[in-house]
Amino acid sequence: MIQFIKHKNIFLVLTLIGVVACIAAIAVYRLKPSIEFTGGSILELQYKGALPNAAAVNDAIKDLNLKDISVYTVGSDSISLRTETLSQDTHVKLLADLKKTGDFQEKSFETIGPVVGNEIKNRTVALIIVSLLAMLIYIAIAFKNVPGPISSWKYGVASFAILTHDVLVPLGVLAVLGKEYGVQITVPIITALLTVVGYAINNVIVVYDRIRENLTRDRKASFEEIANRAINQTLSRQINTSLATLLPVFAIYFWGGDTLKYFALALILGIVTGTYSSIFLSSQILVVWMKLGKKK
Repeated sequence: MIQFIKHKNIFLVLTLIGVVACIAAIAVYRLKPSIEFTGGSILELQYKGALPNAAAVNDAIKDLNLKDISVYTVGSDSISLRTETLSQDTHVKLLADLKKTGDFQEKSFETIGPVVGNEIKNRTVALIIVSLLAMLIYIAIAFKNVPGPISSWKYGVASFAILTHDVLVPLGVLAVLGKEYGVQITVPIITALLTVVGYAINNVIVVYDRIRENLTRDRKASFEEIANRAINQTLSRQINTSLATLLPVFAIYFWGGDTLKYFALALILGIVTGTYSSIFLSSQILVVWMKLGKKK
């Protein structure tokens, strides 16, 4: 049996370092919200020949001095450009300059106002907060009658801390990628993070539910032994489920096109982080909390 609880301090210190690094990355580099949140213009162009790459597109329109340009491949024959809000004259000039990249037809052009973008941003933040709080309440209620030295609300608080960690890590990585490669936080990425919350809480509940079963069956063993046993009993399930989930997500990342690339990356980061949390954090936090309570 692997002694996960015995080395809990190592895991907790490594996790704390990672969380601090991610918070620092977000604070220093800032997250780059896409135009869905800030407002801007979106063009989709269908090419008759080979698609130009992002470098060629940026080079063709550099004289316009547009800010926050993002270029994505859409299918096999189209690209999508997202940039600041364009006036009619700038829109016409942009299309003229893009003629340097090949023969194309404009499929669509739309502008999202800053008011709409701000409303989407506020709703997204509220949705994430409500989701995390709902998970906390659910865990606290689900483990209301669990025996042992840990109160049900502590399972909920521990789960909340774990979920916060599982969201912070992908955001920290995306902040660095935003600084280095201009990666923006889009609606699909937010969707991926909310999916990660559901995935992570499922992993944590599996471990906590096994702790509850072990506490009911074995009244003599210490809580540390019970917790360590629960991790080992669910270890193969956690790893196999994560690997099975990652396979199609990796396929999306490599072959799903630019529009889904960072959505898939957010899922990959979240799944890996969620699996790590369920194995190396979920029970360890409870054990540390229990010991701190005894000292008082």
